[in-house]
Amino acid sequence: MSRENNLASPDRSAVLEEVRTILIEQCETPESVAENLTEKDPMSQLGLDSITLTYVFTHFEQKHDLTFENDDIDPLRYTTVGELLDVLTTRIHEAAAGAP
Repeated sequence: MSRENNLASPDRSAVLEEVRTILIEQCETPESVAENLTEKDPMSQLGLDSITLTYVFTHFEQKHDLTFENDDIDPLRYTTVGELLDVLTTRIHEAAAGAP
């Protein structure tokens, strides 16, 4: 990804912050867990199933005008929080690069 795309869309830390907020507000993740979340943390510690993970993706679809496939929403696809951020930030950057 080029630096130019990074200027038009949020960076990883901003995306992580959005994920933290969604986890607290919509997924009932304890604040103490969400606020201390890092990219290296295992997804399993969040205890998200496909329904609760859908809340995360729905937020990003609505806020950033994105579309995700069913495979993207499979919680077994992600071992770490960083892997989830990879998918989210890549889609946001792709959308920003394609925007007029």
